[in-house]
Amino acid sequence: MVRQREFDTDDILAIAMNLFWQRGYTNTSMKDVVQATGVQPGSLYSAFGDKEKLFQQALRKYTQDFFRAFMPRNCPPLDCIQQWFEYLADAMAKDPKQKGCLIINTAMEREAHSPSTIAIIEDRLDEIESFFRQNLHQARLDGSLPKNYDVDVTAKALLGTVVGMLAVARMRRDSQTLHSIAKGAIALLKA
Repeated sequence: MVRQREFDTDDILAIAMNLFWQRGYTNTSMKDVVQATGVQPGSLYSAFGDKEKLFQQALRKYTQDFFRAFMPRNCPPLDCIQQWFEYLADAMAKDPKQKGCLIINTAMEREAHSPSTIAIIEDRLDEIESFFRQNLHQARLDGSLPKNYDVDVTAKALLGTVVGMLAVARMRRDSQTLHSIAKGAIALLKA
């Protein structure tokens, strides 16, 4: 007879995600997850696998709940980009724990991760760049940007700006700095 789980896996993933997000992968042990969740080690390993597998699931949850959920859609393309930068600046400035972004934090700990986790991070960075590229391309098509506007170069520059902003957010939480970075990124959109 198979025992029913006595915990909600989404709740456990949320707790693990927040631990990894705040402390980082290398500074979070399975013992920390056990203490934070109250779930016995055997049950955690049975439900999620080892630390790396748990982390990957937590990273996927972060991607859904905090990354994709707040990327603007269905608005004029340049407005979508501007809104996302403003959202990021506001969210980072209001975070009392200065967690930054789990995707960027993970990229900074690259050497601690398996190739499969690095592949997840590479995919997320590609997704960010694609968000910019698609919106810039659409803006060029609708005449908001000139026909000769270099979409690829700007998409990469905006990706770099996001990475920089989110790294700075780990060290400085002041709204002025984060909003200045956002304004600098938005200035790249001026034709």
